[in-house]
Amino acid sequence: MRFEMIRLAFSLAAYRADHGSYPARLADLAPKYADRVPKDVFTDGELHYNREGAGYVLYSVGPNGKDDAGKGLEDRSEGHQDWDDIVVRVRDKRPASTHGAGPK
Repeated sequence: MRFEMIRLAFSLAAYRADHGSYPARLADLAPKYADRVPKDVFTDGELHYNREGAGYVLYSVGPNGKDDAGKGLEDRSEGHQDWDDIVVRVRDKRPASTHGAGPK
C-alpha cells in the first residue's frame, strides 16, 4: 500500500506541475498521470484524499481497518493510541498561482 501511495504522490506532483494545483479528486489523475487509482488494500474501498490549502493528505486506513482520520504511527503520543493509517501529507506553502512563473 505504501508503494502505491508513493506512486500516487508522484502522479499528484506531475499533475500540479502541469495545472498549478492538485486535482479535486484522485480520479482526475487517470489515465494521463496514473494508469489507475488503486483501492485501499485494507478495505477494498477508495483511498482518502483531501486537499489542504495548497497541499494535500492522502491516506489508507491501515492494517487496523479503521479510519483514524489520517493519523498514523507518527501521530501516537506516549503509545496510547492505536492509530495506524498510512499517510502521505504534503504541506505546500506556495500559492497555486505561481505555476509557470519560473525562477526570477
